[in-house]
Amino acid sequence: MMQSAPTTGRRRVLVAALVVSLIVVGSAVVTVVTRNGGLRAVPAYVEGTILALPGGSASSISVVGDNLEVVVGTSPTVTSASIVLGSQGFRQDFRAKTGTYGLYFDSVPGVQAGVKRLTVVVPENGTLTLTLVGEARLILDQARLKELRLAGASSALELDATESGSIIDLVQIENVTGGFSTIRLGNLDMADLVIGNIVGSYDLDFSGSLGRHCDVSLHTAVGNGTLRIPGKPGVQLSIGNVLGRVLSSGFVAEGSKSFLNASAATGADRQLVVRIDNAIGQIQLVEVQQ
Repeated sequence: MMQSAPTTGRRRVLVAALVVSLIVVGSAVVTVVTRNGGLRAVPAYVEGTILALPGGSASSISVVGDNLEVVVGTSPTVTSASIVLGSQGFRQDFRAKTGTYGLYFDSVPGVQAGVKRLTVVVPENGTLTLTLVGEARLILDQARLKELRLAGASSALELDATESGSIIDLVQIENVTGGFSTIRLGNLDMADLVIGNIVGSYDLDFSGSLGRHCDVSLHTAVGNGTLRIPGKPGVQLSIGNVLGRVLSSGFVAEGSKSFLNASAATGADRQLVVRIDNAIGQIQLVEVQQ
């Protein structure tokens, strides 16, 4: 898995929001049109390029590359999304479907690639659809959204919500192939998390500052997985069909396929409710400290 960015990198989204605000007062930007606009292929963008996307509060972006790091944040002062490129070598990808702005990374002679970074700033309370192809790390930094949708991820995906301050009503992840890990999902303060299919090992960490009731639904998981459950608030986990062992030491069984953390078992409200419909592989439940 990729190395974590420096601490200052966690704040790139705040810098990006400031940069985007300069657009309003006349800063030079690269204005982007969709494939229907007839724009021809362009040379590789340089580091620091700002791409201003049309579409208002709803944005759809696809990124193809490897060793990607995508930071997502929001700003109350912008009315449409922008992408700030943190690496040289991205090009517009005209293979993206209509209504989606596509980027792909192409190596630049004489430039060492390393981690390919970009920051996405979208309007506060908007919606964002992301398609990531290639090993990627998605960092959510004070993102306040109605909906975040990952429309498919090929290769390993890490979702990092270490930074607090996000509020997302619905996080929807369609499919992840190649392994999936998360860090402090509770910091997203979600109402709903819906995951379609995971193929490969997975490690889901639900710790963090969850402030409201959250329903988590995972349709199908194929591979060994670890669920990291906080001691507080109350948590219930249920599994529909499972072909494999469930290691639940420290959790209280409620029926044959339902488990409670200590808080829920002693009567606390079940604020986090997790359901896995189908699983093939071993599932390990681990209690973590907040």
